[in-house]
This record gives sequence, C-alpha cells and structure tokens, in this order.
Amino acid sequence: MHDNETNDKKTKKRFNIFDWYYKGGKESDKKEINALKKPSIKNFFILLWRKLTKLLSANLIFVFGNFPLFFLLLAVSGFLDKFSPAPMYLAWGPLEGAITTDSALNSGDLNPVFSTLAGVFGIHGEMRTFSIPTYILFALGLLIIFTWGFTKVGTTYLYRNLMSGEAVFPLSDFFYIIKKNIKQSLIVGIIDSLMTIAFIYNIFYLFNNFNASTLNAFMLFMTVIMFIVFSFIKPYVYIMIFMFDLKISQIIKNALYFTILGIKRNMVALVGSILLILLNYGLFLLFMPLGAILPFIITISVLDFMWVYAAYPNILKHMMDEADAKAIIEHRFNYEEDDTFEDDAIKENEKKK
Repeated sequence: MHDNETNDKKTKKRFNIFDWYYKGGKESDKKEINALKKPSIKNFFILLWRKLTKLLSANLIFVFGNFPLFFLLLAVSGFLDKFSPAPMYLAWGPLEGAITTDSALNSGDLNPVFSTLAGVFGIHGEMRTFSIPTYILFALGLLIIFTWGFTKVGTTYLYRNLMSGEAVFPLSDFFYIIKKNIKQSLIVGIIDSLMTIAFIYNIFYLFNNFNASTLNAFMLFMTVIMFIVFSFIKPYVYIMIFMFDLKISQIIKNALYFTILGIKRNMVALVGSILLILLNYGLFLLFMPLGAILPFIITISVLDFMWVYAAYPNILKHMMDEADAKAIIEHRFNYEEDDTFEDDAIKENEKKK
C-alpha cells in the first residue's frame, strides 16, 4: 500500500502524513503538541480554538466551492414564485363535492356535517406556484453533485493536516490535493451527494407520514439507522482518497469496516454533531440572522473537523504498520527543523522505489 501524497514531491514537499507528534513549528507550544499527540474530547476543543482561523477559511472555501448551493437557496426561498390561498388538505375537494349534493345544503339550510368538515379540512393556507426561473434555479442547483466531492476532499485534507501539526495554507493546499485526486473526488462526490439528497428526502417524507401506518414508522427508523451508518462511512472515505493509492471499491470496503472498528469514536462524533446542530438551531430560534449565517461561517467546518478528528486516529491505528509509524515519530524528534527531516525522508522513500 503506497501513500498517495508522496507521489509528487517536486510539486510540493509533504511527507509527515502519519506524524502525530508535531514539533518544529514556531507557533506551537506544549498545549498544542499534547492536543495533537493525544486525541480526546478535551484536546479537541483546545485544537479547535487554536485552529479557529483556519477552520473559518476552510468553511468559506467549502461554501463558495459549492456555489450551486446559492441557486438552490434562492429557488427554495420562493422569491420568484406566486402564492395563492387554497385548502391545506387534499381531502377537501372530494368532501366538498359530495356534501354539496345534499338538498338541504343547496336550499341554504345549515348542515352540521358540512360545518364540521369545513372546520377540519377547509382551513386555507398558501399554495405555491413555481415559476420558470425557479425551475431553472433548481436545475442549476443540482450542479452541486459535481462540486461536492472536490470541496469535501479539499477541506478534509486541510482538517487532516491541522490534526497532523502541519503548516496549512488553505487555498494552495485545497487545490493541490484536488488536482491529485480529481477522478476519485468527482465520482465519490456524485455518489455522496445523491445518497445524501435521497436520505434527507426519505427521512422528511416518512417523518411527515409515519402515523399513516406501522410500516412507515418502521421505515423511518431503518432509514435513520442507515443514514447514521452512512455518516460514519463518509469521513473515512474522503481521508483514504488522498492518503492511500486504492480503488474506490476498496476505499468503501475499508470504510465499512471502520463503522465497527471505530464505533467508539464514531458515536462520540455523532453525539457531538447532533449537539452542534441543535445549538445552531437554538440560536436560529433565538436570533434568526445569527443562526442562519453561522453555517456559512463556521458550523460546517466544525462538523467536518469533528468527524475527521474521530476518524483519522482509527485509520492510523488499523491501516499503518506500527514499526514504520514508530520509526517516523522517533526520527522526527531527532531534528529541530521540519525541512531537514522531510528531505531525508523523501530520499529514503526514493531509495525504496
């Protein structure tokens, strides 16, 4: 198994992929080194605070990289559509037609049955009529399936480097890793985005109709479970795309194994994600402008960084030779400057080839 990042060192020198112990950076200190050495909930927040500006940059890159999202938001807003009053229940039309055939109703006399049904099913709401520009915006918004994979791989690479203690240059690093993994990023991104859309649609549909039958309630439960497993898989897939020279089928197979092998860290990331989403939603209810703008500034990057923080140690533990990892870590501490270590490591890697 070969490291996919070490194939083109002339373009950009990067070797310390598995180097968990960061030393040599002028901005590092003991707290940061400990946070990098021992991944834990406490150290996550230490690292989160220290890398906040980088996370802000990564969030903006992700949002603007997925520019079709703005077309979708504009389409969903209804700004270009027409709204008219109409009964909210589909049953109102047939009921009204059946009841108005009553002779007493036609004669103008009050009908208690009609009054009751009108009170229940005749409540009016707004009916939305989509305009042609809205359909165009929806079509443009679907282009997100082609940008999703690139932005996920690029930002996941940034989060992994933040955990490894590497110097991070958001824009250059983002485009660097995408350029090296264009094909896999595109394919995985299309699969991920389509499955995410399908899961979200099914969950909302079944949630709104789960009282209709026991089967709907069961399907809702199973869909939520599958969506959780899907969420476990994704961070491992995107990390392995740039870390290892594997086929997509092999990456997905390994990621499925990690849903069980890394269950403890996966569950912590899941709970953390739910709490963060609820916090953002609570802020939205308290002060809508703040809650609405936070995902475009920081929420998305914190969520993704949380999942990478949970997944990366599992990959190091189960997909890397322990002797090589130990040798790299010990070798790293024998040098004061990162460049010296990287040059020697690159030469050693070229000899093996």
